[in-house]
Amino acid sequence: LSATHIARLVIENNKVVGEERLLASEGQRFRDLTQGSDGAIYAVTDGGRMYRIDRGN
Repeated sequence: LSATHIARLVIENNKVVGEERLLASEGQRFRDLTQGSDGAIYAVTDGGRMYRIDRGN
């Protein structure tokens, strides 16, 4: 991974029908993503920052 955002895709009937770009304004280069046992997505940048992304309310 080397993008400066994380793409959240909306999929319906096996087709992408929407996209949301997350953390694009942070100016970070994302290197790894994983889903934790809590269901959140964890993202690490090449600068050593870690982000936790959850569904929120």
